[in-house]
Amino acid sequence: MNVRQFVLAAALLLPACSLFSQTPDPAVRGKVRAALPYGLATDAAAEKLSGLGFACSRRTGQYIDESGQTHSAEHFLDCEERPGPVSFTCLNRDHVTVVLRGEQVAGIEVTRGPSCERN
Repeated sequence: MNVRQFVLAAALLLPACSLFSQTPDPAVRGKVRAALPYGLATDAAAEKLSGLGFACSRRTGQYIDESGQTHSAEHFLDCEERPGPVSFTCLNRDHVTVVLRGEQVAGIEVTRGPSCERN
């Protein structure tokens, strides 16, 4: 296999590799949990997650917890890992759901799953 064929094969196979890893890295989960103590204000939580490479939006409705169960919440932050500078359109990315009670962090769920966010 020449270099060109190797590069082409790697480009085709790398996105497939992300399909196998649907568990967040324990280090990512640890950083997120350390940055977001319960009781932290919503704006501060969004700012801290932005610093960790996540883009957040406020939502209402259903979310999925770390064990795969669906829950409803009146308010939560839905945060997704921003794509890197070199990234495929669709891959698995880390997701953080910050469940809110009033305007404070009341729960944190860190998951990983498919995303087709545009770069």
